[in-house]
Amino acid sequence: MFGTDYKREMDTLEPSRAAMDRLEALTKGEAEVKQVRRFGRRAVVALALCVALAVSAVAAGSAVWQTIQDHLGNRAPYASQALGSCEDQGIRIEVQAALADTRVTRLYFTLQDLTGTTLDEDTVSDLILSQETDGQFDWGNGGKGLEVLDYDPEQHLATLVYSRGTADLADAPPTQVRLEASYFIPGHRQARLALDREELPTEDLESTVTDTGATVLLSGQNPMALDQGGAVSISSIGFAADGRYHVRFVQDGNIVPLMDDGRSCYVEYYLYDPEDPDRWPQQSMGDVICTAVEDGWDFCLPGLTPDTLKYLSLVHLSTEYSAAGGKIEGNWEVTVPVEVMDLHTATPVEPIMFPYTLGGEMPFGRTWDAQLDQITVSPLSVCANFGTPDGQEYPCQLTGTELSLSVTLADGTILTPVYYDEVWSQRAGWVMWEFEEPIDPEQVVSVTLNSETLPID
Repeated sequence: MFGTDYKREMDTLEPSRAAMDRLEALTKGEAEVKQVRRFGRRAVVALALCVALAVSAVAAGSAVWQTIQDHLGNRAPYASQALGSCEDQGIRIEVQAALADTRVTRLYFTLQDLTGTTLDEDTVSDLILSQETDGQFDWGNGGKGLEVLDYDPEQHLATLVYSRGTADLADAPPTQVRLEASYFIPGHRQARLALDREELPTEDLESTVTDTGATVLLSGQNPMALDQGGAVSISSIGFAADGRYHVRFVQDGNIVPLMDDGRSCYVEYYLYDPEDPDRWPQQSMGDVICTAVEDGWDFCLPGLTPDTLKYLSLVHLSTEYSAAGGKIEGNWEVTVPVEVMDLHTATPVEPIMFPYTLGGEMPFGRTWDAQLDQITVSPLSVCANFGTPDGQEYPCQLTGTELSLSVTLADGTILTPVYYDEVWSQRAGWVMWEFEEPIDPEQVVSVTLNSETLPID
């Protein structure tokens, strides 16, 4: 419900991690660090918390605030009230609270369908959260994204949280966050089907020629559903009288297509190069011809013939449409202030390098090293910031889930926070862990990252 396609997000700039397996070993040795910045500690007392909760409960409704409290858990005392709202096209967004930690800001808000007939559980949108640091709004990256916490069908009211990573909070904490959207799509449907050479039907089917001279398959010859079924399916698929491969789709008349040119479906196919069949990747053929037919669309694949079938790698078929009226366009934007909690930051005096390893080995040598830049501690989390060493060609890359991190307190207690998230983008990255229970950063004496212990004054 109320998903988001993130088309405007900058996460696409991050390098692929599919080939990057896990980190297991780090360099050894002690490191001396110095504290570089400390923010004034904000006292959180029970009376102030009760007042904030009471105000928020009145604004949001007790059920909504209870849902927010339940999600915050023991983080609740560190959340700040952040009230703001916007409304357009019968859709209202109302912000309730925010929690800004070492790297991630969580914004709690409600989204309500005032008409009661517009949105549904399959609604998607381009809803995005950006954060202002040093006067500039930035989308950031990382975090858990958009999550629906509760939905009240009687009020058509959803309670949500948007968790978003940001730039270095220690040096430039956000002062405001902005939630904005330009469209909502109720009844959103997507389906796809990938067929390789062995799976692809290759019968010679009956076809006809349209008034425009295009050859199209006759409908209903060998129907086939896409992976999730729905209102768009394959009616006929195979070779037509023109000697070319065709795919004919059939669609229900009450859907609203969402693809380019008013179409509800799309076909792409890949062939190996006949002169170099071992070359990777295969050629993506962009010569598909689409013809509107009575009950849908016919796609002709000119490069796929009985003679070239042996070079086929894949045919990919997809559909995207709305089963509930189509895209609702408007302008939703709300900006609210946020307050970053107390942060303690330490920076190594001498460089500390962490090599990328695979199964305990370093398959790429030291080409993917990550240099530790900072450790930031808050009452709720620890974040390690990394950069690419000077002179290294390839960007730094580690796997946060395999890093071992512990925090030592003044009384000797050793805590092991739980991995939360990480981001590797361009030539830098960060890994964040969360404490099981809030701590007092003033009591932290050191942080150990694998075998490297960083004392904090």
